[in-house]
Amino acid sequence: MSYVVENISTKEVNTKFGPKPTYTVVANGDRYSYGFKKPAFKIGDEIEFQFSEDTYGKKIDHASVRMLKKSDGTAPTPTTTTAPARSGFTPAAKVFPIPPLHGDRAIVRQNSVTNATKLVSDVLSKSKGDVDINDAAQLIIKIAREFEAYSCGDLDMAVAEEMVKDENN
Repeated sequence: MSYVVENISTKEVNTKFGPKPTYTVVANGDRYSYGFKKPAFKIGDEIEFQFSEDTYGKKIDHASVRMLKKSDGTAPTPTTTTAPARSGFTPAAKVFPIPPLHGDRAIVRQNSVTNATKLVSDVLSKSKGDVDINDAAQLIIKIAREFEAYSCGDLDMAVAEEMVKDENN
């Protein structure tokens, strides 16, 4: 199938090798990821390519790209006036303190439990006595809740609320 390139955009992303530009191509009204390779074609060119689709969208197969017709330098007329479909995923706003039902709290809780388990495990491995597994589990949960309260800002919020309460009295 032939496509008329309507737009080529770039966005800087951080990789393990440092910041790198990624390219997105709009052709025949659809968005296609072109990855890190700079396209050899320009806006207005007519090209042919294959693409694959995954959960992140449509990705152009670089090896399949073929130039059909070079642009005469004028901007192409878009084939559609509607915006590309969105995935429906909207990331939750980053807030601090983290509200009790906010999705980020689940991540903080997992991290808190992991770190509490490590702390209790390290302490218990140095002890000489027998360890009751139920007591260890309760200790892990207690410490994890303290880590969570600190990491999510619950302790800071409690102090701030107490200060406001004292000012109002």
